[in-house]
Amino acid sequence: MTFRIAMLIVALVIFDCQLQAQDTTKIDSLRYIALMAPGDSARVHEYVELSKMLMISDVQQALQVAQQAMDIAEKAADQKLLAHACLNLGNVYFTNGLLELSTQYFLRYIEINSRLGNEKGVAYGRINLGAVYLQLEQYQQSRTYFEKALIFFEHLADSMQSASPHNEMLIIYNNLGIACQNLQEPELAKNYYEKGILMARQAGSDPEVLGILLNNLGALFIAQGHSDKSYEYLIESFRLRQSANDLVGMGQSHRTLAEYYMTINDERTAIDHLNEGYRLAVQVGNMSLLTEVAIKLFEVYQRQSNADSALKYYMAYSDVNEKLNRAEAANALTQYEITSKYEESRRLMRLKQQRKEQRYLFIGFILLLVLAIISLLYFLSHSRNKRLRLEAENIQLNAQKMELEKNNLEKELEIKKKELTTNVMYQIQKNELIYEIVQKLQKQMATSQRPDQRWLLQTIRDLERTHDTSVWQEFEVRFEQVHNDFYQKLNEIDASLTPNERRLCAFLKLNMSSKEISLITGQSPRTIDVARTRLRKKLNLTNSDTGLVEYLAAL
Repeated sequence: MTFRIAMLIVALVIFDCQLQAQDTTKIDSLRYIALMAPGDSARVHEYVELSKMLMISDVQQALQVAQQAMDIAEKAADQKLLAHACLNLGNVYFTNGLLELSTQYFLRYIEINSRLGNEKGVAYGRINLGAVYLQLEQYQQSRTYFEKALIFFEHLADSMQSASPHNEMLIIYNNLGIACQNLQEPELAKNYYEKGILMARQAGSDPEVLGILLNNLGALFIAQGHSDKSYEYLIESFRLRQSANDLVGMGQSHRTLAEYYMTINDERTAIDHLNEGYRLAVQVGNMSLLTEVAIKLFEVYQRQSNADSALKYYMAYSDVNEKLNRAEAANALTQYEITSKYEESRRLMRLKQQRKEQRYLFIGFILLLVLAIISLLYFLSHSRNKRLRLEAENIQLNAQKMELEKNNLEKELEIKKKELTTNVMYQIQKNELIYEIVQKLQKQMATSQRPDQRWLLQTIRDLERTHDTSVWQEFEVRFEQVHNDFYQKLNEIDASLTPNERRLCAFLKLNMSSKEISLITGQSPRTIDVARTRLRKKLNLTNSDTGLVEYLAAL
């Protein structure tokens, strides 16, 4: 009993779905406005309002419109719009008994608001989840969500000087009372109901809401065996509902009052309240209330052995129960269809997401491959440039080394040339000196009558012999060091050259005059000139303008 009353509050207040007659004109107008809305925000809000209007008469259409709002919000990537669409879609699923699906969207609604820092939105999401778990009879989880929401709204009420959030707090107090009552904590449930009643009276809330709280507290006292405490709350609840012409509420009050009179053994008055409750249930077409009242009447008349009345209400109970079963079966089928469509849409979304991820993976792989190729090309280019740079450096070092060696060789050759020239000049000077000494000795020996002429003659011969051997040997060694391939080139030109001719070529290579050559060789200048003429002939230079010295210098 109290459970269904709590769900009535959830349906009326949390989801803002007022039970009203379907206005076809207004629905068509909302459809047109939603289609022609200029922006995503306007379209989402219009589709949400349209889904609320369709929720009572056409569940499938309501769900389709709510999903359209969700699709637009997701494409817009607007977090506030997305939260609004999630809450609405969760409401549609909740109203049609698809609690698991509604839980997913309520949790997402809380997550989005948490990221946005919207604590109030988080609190509303917790109220909705508390209602879901209450209907699933998971009372501890329901209580946890309601208590967390209550903490926020109590702080909000303390900080606000006006327009305190009493409506939300009334809902929470009532549903916490129901949860605690089912958790076998009646004192805590009583405390919540009393807080709600006190707030409703102080705030001047809707009589219908206060009537529900009063009726629930009266029912709690009956369940505890405190019937004497329950009556004042039950009768006040009935009067409030009567003044508000709340037929459903009045029927529920009649049912609860009948329970009260049953506890005090006043079956006649209890039957009167049950009959009045039955009449109101038939009038408003509330099948749930009708079955509860009918089975109570059947039990009372059966105890009184009034078979006809008992049979009448049992048949009424069976008939209504059968209708409820058919309605539940139809509702279950509808829920199955909705769930199947949801699962199919989720499957398609997953496939789409997988394709998208695969496309991203493929693009990422291609980019990675391109990056790897570019890196490899860069590495190869860098390595090639480094290798070329090293080769260029090696070539440069080798060139510098060769240049250094060349300079060293040139310096060494220059030194050897200087040594050769110095040696030759030294030998010429020495030979000139020897020659002059020999000439003086010969002249002295021709005029002198002294007995030592024999000794002078021997001295002259020794000087001449030294002149012939040692000078040439010294020259040969020096010349070979400087011009090591000169004799080889001469041999290639004319292999028949005699040693003396080859020797003469070497002297001429050094640009020596006939007199200088004669001093070294000990031959007369005339003999040297004759030898030069013969050498020109042998080298085929007789009829040529090229001089012998010039020719040999070029070798």
